[in-house]
Amino acid sequence: MISTEQARELLGAEFPGWGSFTFSPIPGGLTNQNLLVKTGSGEKFVARLPGKDTEMFGINRQTEYAISRVAWEISIAPEPVAFIVKHEILVTRFVEGVPIETTDPATIRSVAKLLHRLHSAPEVPGTFNLPLVIEDYISTAKRYDVSMPSELDEALGYSRKIINAIDRCPSRTAPCHNDLIAANFLQSRDRLYLLDWEYAGMGDPYVDLGNCAVNFCMDEDACTILMESYLDREPNTAEMAQLHLLRVLSDLREAMWSYVQIGISTLDVDFHAYGMKHLDRFLQNAKSADLETWLGAVEG
Repeated sequence: MISTEQARELLGAEFPGWGSFTFSPIPGGLTNQNLLVKTGSGEKFVARLPGKDTEMFGINRQTEYAISRVAWEISIAPEPVAFIVKHEILVTRFVEGVPIETTDPATIRSVAKLLHRLHSAPEVPGTFNLPLVIEDYISTAKRYDVSMPSELDEALGYSRKIINAIDRCPSRTAPCHNDLIAANFLQSRDRLYLLDWEYAGMGDPYVDLGNCAVNFCMDEDACTILMESYLDREPNTAEMAQLHLLRVLSDLREAMWSYVQIGISTLDVDFHAYGMKHLDRFLQNAKSADLETWLGAVEG
């Protein structure tokens, strides 16, 4: 990662019209550093400095910039004003807003409508295939001699059953975000914004829906609200089952992401504990009686 002083010089050269400007760090972000830029004229921007080795997670910063522009054009993301290619610095316009309340039904409906708009957008560069991402994370972690959890083989047995069932579902490909944690949403006075498009690409919309459901810790009622608002009708049994299967599988992806971090990260974060939390939840859900019900529902 480049230093903030280097970033200051690069941004000063890129934006001479800013004149004098100040930097202050924005908390959060494990694969990048975000800086709030305030110019002498009162404008505010966010400069995102990429973290070290983020390509190990399949992140392509040029693709992220291109998709961010599409998201801005359909009014669901802040405006990306520049991308300094050589140093992969993304600059977006700062948006005032507040965190979302993930348990609020009105918020869930707004998120569902935002995702429907995203999934109806024109084709974007990049792809995101959840089963392949999980495989790649495991291979990358092993390449860095990370000791994998003893429960992994059992987890992969369950994941194969889920993936085989999902492969037989009707599917389509659409622009997807693929990192729908609550912190990536921002509610302004007049709209809901979605931030941080580094994992975005063409993929299965149900991967987004499942990722959102697990990250919001949705119960059955909340999942139903999400699907009703997304589909603009009552979901059928197979559609709800597909959501739940990808909600479960999303935890395995998060667990394996953590084990890549164990291999490459220099951050003072207990990625093993984080990974095991998600792996344990994956196994708990995979071993539940509900899994067989969901598998049966999508397999018809």
